[in-house]
Amino acid sequence: MAVKLSTSCLPKLLLWLEQYLPHSFKLHKELKSHLGGQYPDLEFFVDKWPHPQAVVAMVNPAAEQLICRAFLQNVVVGVYGSDDEALGNLLRDPSVVDWNTKTVFCAFSSQQKPVLQAVAEGMGKSTAFTPNFLLKASSEDLKPIPVPEGMKIRPISDADVGIVNSTWKFATDGSDVFIQQFIQQFPSVYLETEGGVHVGHMLGTSCGTIGMLYVNPEFRRKGYAKVIISHLAQKYFDGGDDACVFVEETNSPSLSLHQSLGFKVVPGLTINWMKCGPKGCCRAQLDKKCCV
Repeated sequence: MAVKLSTSCLPKLLLWLEQYLPHSFKLHKELKSHLGGQYPDLEFFVDKWPHPQAVVAMVNPAAEQLICRAFLQNVVVGVYGSDDEALGNLLRDPSVVDWNTKTVFCAFSSQQKPVLQAVAEGMGKSTAFTPNFLLKASSEDLKPIPVPEGMKIRPISDADVGIVNSTWKFATDGSDVFIQQFIQQFPSVYLETEGGVHVGHMLGTSCGTIGMLYVNPEFRRKGYAKVIISHLAQKYFDGGDDACVFVEETNSPSLSLHQSLGFKVVPGLTINWMKCGPKGCCRAQLDKKCCV
């Protein structure tokens, strides 16, 4: 039977996940953010305690601080298992995952893909996977690129949330509050002209990555994306961390951009997102979130 962990157990769970890096990357970073008070509204389930073999993280449905929980109500935040059978049993436990509502499973290692797919199909679901590379850069790999003349750079503010939300391809009802929480808790960069015209932005996330990079069309192909990325990465270097980013395997321009700055693909690792819906849904339907 699944065990919902108390706060006092979470430091030990963090050490357990650390053994399995980089495959446990997302959950490990998410739990660090949770313990640091930056992402408080999570709950963690394991197959057994104190010697777990599988863990699933969710947004606490009773959370009051994360008022955007409607945006995340269909999401399983993180999944990891050192044992396939234990992970499969945990995912099938109705007290952990409600397969009638949970349609997106976030950033799990390719090691877990067969288990996720088998369990989803066993629940009568169609599935679609989006594989990503995980790239890292250290302070030795990447140096800051000077802010061009006539431009200024600053953190994203609450007043900028509408712009960030409107340019995010995954934006939906409630995602603006999700973004607001991230810019209040994690590093971010907003590049604009001296006259206040928005050039582009990027922000840090709860799982220790940088993402949501956007450059206004009129300012593209002028090197501004590199300025934004390098300055946000520097904030992580200043805190003693590497800079990390997820890049979809099919997004060759983004992959080339980050590699040109010094980011390196973590070898032997693919990070997947899985969308699922009623049997018979095609990829296009799942991507449009037609299936719930």
